[in-house]
Amino acid sequence: MNDYTNNYTNYTNTRADKLNKLAPLINPIVLITFLVIAIIAFLIGLKVGTSKTPTPAQAQAPQAQATENINKTFEFPIKDANGKVVANIKYIITSAQLMNNILVQGQPYNAVQGKTFLILNLTLTNNQTQTVQLDTRDYIRLSVNNSDELLAADIHNDPVQVLPISTKLTRIGFPIDSNFKSLTLSVGQVQGSKEIIKLHF
Repeated sequence: MNDYTNNYTNYTNTRADKLNKLAPLINPIVLITFLVIAIIAFLIGLKVGTSKTPTPAQAQAPQAQATENINKTFEFPIKDANGKVVANIKYIITSAQLMNNILVQGQPYNAVQGKTFLILNLTLTNNQTQTVQLDTRDYIRLSVNNSDELLAADIHNDPVQVLPISTKLTRIGFPIDSNFKSLTLSVGQVQGSKEIIKLHF
């Protein structure tokens, strides 16, 4: 029994000595590990907080270099495949703008050197009880510097659907030389009389 007691006492003392020797090492290791984890967590949080990029909703809309109010109202018949008039649409050219950069389907586009964009803002009103679909660029042509060449819009959302008893805002646009002298709109149906609108930028 004495041998067993002595052995157990020696074992206990030896283990206690080892723990006492490790204690000074354990505390700094635990502390350093905790600090490293805390620093990493802080840096990750800082990165997440400062590296957010603006969402499309936060992005600022491009600014116009010049704007001219037009507010001209037209009414055009909408025909089916057989040429029968099925509806009428109120087509309002609200304003014209000169812009060096635009958004097309949420993507930014910049005018190349020596060019700019002429943007026409349109309001379409459908007073019918059925949906109306039309190509807005069919009704406007542009003459630059009184040229006989009439330009169709390259920037558009066609075909545009206007739901029953509703108003739709849309636009069409033309890339033009930035050093233009005059701009003239020709408005009307493809086959029909046209109204001339001179812009005064």
